[in-house]
Amino acid sequence: MKIYRCFFYVALAAVFVPLQAAAQNIPSPHAENLQNCLEGFTGCDFARLSPQEKQALQSIKQGSNFLDCFYGYSDCNKKQLTAEQQQEVASARRIHNLQNCMDGLAECATTRLTAEERQQVARAALVRNFQTCPDGTGACDPSQLSPAEKKQVAEATHYNNLQNCLEGLGECDRAQLTSEEQQEVALAAHSRNLKECLNGSDFCDPAQLTASEQREVAVAARGQGHKLPD
Repeated sequence: MKIYRCFFYVALAAVFVPLQAAAQNIPSPHAENLQNCLEGFTGCDFARLSPQEKQALQSIKQGSNFLDCFYGYSDCNKKQLTAEQQQEVASARRIHNLQNCMDGLAECATTRLTAEERQQVARAALVRNFQTCPDGTGACDPSQLSPAEKKQVAEATHYNNLQNCLEGLGECDRAQLTSEEQQEVALAAHSRNLKECLNGSDFCDPAQLTASEQREVAVAARGQGHKLPD
């Protein structure tokens, strides 16, 4: 079918290009009328075309209609398709529908799927669901996960939560952390606060500094010409 389309495109170009060149070379008003017909403009007078031009124009219209049908455009007129073109269009629509179903798109007609294709779509849905669960994106349905997947999701969720806590970004649930992880998070928060203080940031909390850190910050503040926040 793909080979057929390639030959079709070549044949269509072989008809259209010489005809368009002729329209540009033939003196007006015939050239203007031919150009209007080639472009589908309302100024086209089909009766003024030569038999060769009429035949070529008809081939172009049939080819354009085939492409409209092949890509599912609303201008498609299936009645003008040959039997072979109808088969190719139907095959293209089946493939397009299957791809929509595999991708979980709304434009999916499950009734047009074979039993084997339904199984493929169901497996794809399980994979998509599993992929959305660890990172918290999309609609995750834990009930569709296998025991091994549930374990992976739990580990990924715990890791993401730990990273948020360590970086002080996003949602951090310290209740889900182990004692060791809570200590790591506290140390990371302390380090961030010290850095803010050393840089003279308004986000500095002097109350969280040790005595030695306060002296270090005071020295940095004098060097930068600002004072430690109260």
